[in-house]
Amino acid sequence: MRNSCKYDSTTSSEQSLTRKYVRYSSYLDNNQENIYPQNNRRFPPTYSSFRIEPKITYDEKWLSNKQYNSRVTAYAEKPVEKIIKKPIVTSSKRKSPQTSTYHESNGQVVHERIYPPTKTTKLCLRVAVNGASKSMRGDLPLSNLNLTNGDFGDDAGMFFENRDNCFVGLADGAGGNRSLGINPADFSRAILAACRSILRQTNVQTTQLPRLILSAMQQVEASHVRGSSTLCLVALDKQKNSLSTLNIGDSGFAIYRNNELYCRSKSTMNSNGSGPRQLFAVNGSLGLPCFINENEVLRDCSLDSVEVEKGDIIILSSDGLWDVIKSDHLQQIVERNTNKHLQDLADDLLSQAAEGYIANGRDDILVIVCKVDSV
Repeated sequence: MRNSCKYDSTTSSEQSLTRKYVRYSSYLDNNQENIYPQNNRRFPPTYSSFRIEPKITYDEKWLSNKQYNSRVTAYAEKPVEKIIKKPIVTSSKRKSPQTSTYHESNGQVVHERIYPPTKTTKLCLRVAVNGASKSMRGDLPLSNLNLTNGDFGDDAGMFFENRDNCFVGLADGAGGNRSLGINPADFSRAILAACRSILRQTNVQTTQLPRLILSAMQQVEASHVRGSSTLCLVALDKQKNSLSTLNIGDSGFAIYRNNELYCRSKSTMNSNGSGPRQLFAVNGSLGLPCFINENEVLRDCSLDSVEVEKGDIIILSSDGLWDVIKSDHLQQIVERNTNKHLQDLADDLLSQAAEGYIANGRDDILVIVCKVDSV
């Protein structure tokens, strides 16, 4: 039975507005002279923190006879500066400048570049989720529409947002670890829980994903969780409108713009072809070390950064989706859900992947669909 509630997680972000107040005197604003009217009316004295000097006019004949002292000369011959109010630039990203030309009193021609104000759209990610465990039978529970409460077998997901960034992660635990008495889901959930904990406590930039993984692995080892998993992380910088990505193994993402493939992640495989590269922590039980520095994380991952815009669709999933749905079929699914709810796209992707299990064997699958939207 279809739930009538909206499954699209609406994200929000705080906006910090800064207004600059600039005070000008009426003399500076209107470039008016402080001259009494001709009817010799007396104005009451006014008290102000601004000092307005009267404009003094000298007779040309008197000036030519040099009948004035050096102080008057300095004042009379001082060129009059034209006051130009420069527009307040609302963004560090400037548009093409325009040239303003004017003449000063001494005959000098001044050319000045004026940059028009620009407006940048702050972006965010709206998210829909669906998935299933390979052991699941019958109708999917509504809890699987939520990353926190869903049962996705060995797969796990994460979403975190603050004022400046959005982070989305997906990990697929290695099922082969069951032969070692290890629950594969423990590691995939632990690594993403550690990432979320670090993001809450530390101001991690979107360009610091390898450092985030290194810190998360240290927490996982300290908790004595054993296992391994693939990992896919994407991070949106809301102000710069750029998406940083990190992928280890055969999980990954695909970005669609106007129903066409815009960017897709690269899988990282072991050099001997034995399978996908993975994060792992065995805590000495097999004599295998964990990652010990950031360079080793960089060695085993695919790292990239792409520009995104409003309307882009980002699909994250494990190999449970990518192994059974090819690129042309995936594009058809995205296209037929263009004008539908974001949750409809997540449901459709899961349904098509489940049909592929008939020929390829059952596997855990988690689909996280993100839409780039304005705040």
